[in-house]
Amino acid sequence: MELRTKNPHFRETILKHLERQEFMKHIGCRLTVIEVGHVEAVIDLDVMHQQQIGLVHGGVTATIADVAAGFAGFTLVGPDEHTVTAEIKVSYFAKGQGSRLRAVGRVVKPGRSLHFCEADVYCMDDAGVETLIARATTTMAVIRP
Repeated sequence: MELRTKNPHFRETILKHLERQEFMKHIGCRLTVIEVGHVEAVIDLDVMHQQQIGLVHGGVTATIADVAAGFAGFTLVGPDEHTVTAEIKVSYFAKGQGSRLRAVGRVVKPGRSLHFCEADVYCMDDAGVETLIARATTTMAVIRP
C-alpha cells in the first residue's frame, strides 16, 4: 500500500507541533525519522522516567508510542487538518531498563476520518542492544477545520 501525503511541508509542521508540546520537551522526546506514514521517536532515559523499582514507567512507554503513531498518522493529513488519539491500546512484552527508548510508528490503514496506526517500542540496554518491550495499536481521528 502506497501512502500519500496531502501536505508537502508535513515534516516542518510536525516539528513545529512537537515544539509546542511542553510535556514532550519535559520528558526529552525527540523525533529522529519523519517520513510519509512512518515516524520514529526517542527518549534518552534518566531517573525521572523510572517507576519505583527502577524500570521505565509504563506511562512513558505509552507516551512515546502515542507520539510516534500519532505523528505517523499526521503525515497523511492536509495542511489545515490535525490528528488526535481516539483510542490506544498498549501491550507490554518485556521490562524497560536501559539508556534509551525508541518508538517506531506506522500507519497500518489510512482513512478519511480515522487512521489506524501502530508503534513498536524498543529499549536499548547499556550494551546498545535493543529489545522490543511494547506494541501500541491506535486509532487517530482526523480533525478538520
